[in-house]
Amino acid sequence: MKIDYSDEGCLKRFMKEFFPFTHLKQAGFFTKEMKGDYEAQAKRICDFFGFETVYEYGAITTQCHISHVEPKNEPFVTVFESIYE
Repeated sequence: MKIDYSDEGCLKRFMKEFFPFTHLKQAGFFTKEMKGDYEAQAKRICDFFGFETVYEYGAITTQCHISHVEPKNEPFVTVFESIYE
């Protein structure tokens, strides 16, 4: 299914803010051909995470326990708020 990302500027800003191309390319997640092709990058994200649209990324508040090597006075459960709140 092809998602309509009609506001290319919005898609570009979203991808640049949340998905660092260079690091994801080094990890093998993006290919060099995807550089600057934000629709292809968004499709890869959607295929991997099972999203209908890339804008679903970060929409759900997540809670998890993160273990630290050294005690850092962190709470037992860390909460990552939705990017839309």
